[in-house]
Amino acid sequence: MREILFRGKSLDNGKWESGYLLENQGRTFIYQATNDNGRISVAAVEVDPATVGQYTGMKDRNGKKVYEADILTDKFGSIGVVEWRDGGFVVNFGDTDIFDLSDCFGDSYQMWVIGNIHDNADLIKIDEI
Repeated sequence: MREILFRGKSLDNGKWESGYLLENQGRTFIYQATNDNGRISVAAVEVDPATVGQYTGMKDRNGKKVYEADILTDKFGSIGVVEWRDGGFVVNFGDTDIFDLSDCFGDSYQMWVIGNIHDNADLIKIDEI
C-alpha cells in the first residue's frame, strides 16, 4: 500500500512537520498518531497551508523522502521542482522540460533533494518554473 503523507511548516515555530493532513474550520494541521503498547496518542500541529505538500512515494539517492515543492538536482547540475500535474508528480525543469517523477529515480539515473521552494527559492528562478 502506498504511504500517503504530507508535510507543512508549523505556524508556531517554522519547523517542518510531516504526517497526515487535516483541515478543520478553515485551519490546516499535520498530525501523527502513535500506538504505544495499545495506547493511542495523537499530536496535531497547525501549519501554513501554502507550504503543504504531499509525499510522492519516492526517495532520493540518499534515502530522503521526496515531497511536492522539493527542489531536485542531478550529477549534471540540472535543477527542477516537484509538482503535481495532470494526475501525477512531475519534475519541472523550466521552459518545456517536464518529466514524470519516476523517470528521475531509475537504476541508472538518480536525483536528490537540495531544498524546497519555501526555504530555498534562491536555488531556482521561480518565473521560469
